[in-house]
Amino acid sequence: MPCQAIFRSVERNLDFTSLCLDYYKRHTLIDEYSVPIMPIEHPSIWVVPSDIPERVVLNPISRRQAGRLRAGRHVSSSERTTTQSCRRCGQSGHNTRKCSNTSLINEGPSKVVPQEYHRICSICHSVRHNKQTCPDKDSTVE
Repeated sequence: MPCQAIFRSVERNLDFTSLCLDYYKRHTLIDEYSVPIMPIEHPSIWVVPSDIPERVVLNPISRRQAGRLRAGRHVSSSERTTTQSCRRCGQSGHNTRKCSNTSLINEGPSKVVPQEYHRICSICHSVRHNKQTCPDKDSTVE
């Protein structure tokens, strides 16, 4: 029973135990455990029919449930949490779609150019190719 209902019944001088189910009352608990509990005898004393020891009990047949498995991963307290940040204005807490910065909305999405990996040739030290594709490769071999 919720605490509020008990407080209301006490305020109105009602017997709050009459509002409670018998299942939750003390006398039900005492009645349930009044029957003596007999311990199990030692297995050497058991009377077992002759066909029972010959039976083989196998594990139940289980099937994998359909669908994608859920990641059963619990995030530990030592892991760092990542915060959302907007590409348009650089503030944290929202993304570009929910950006409310009016000065940047009319400009459209910012053009973030990923930093490319520049190949540097070890022969001529030029950018844009490596030593396998170097045009000066043949001249250095001779």
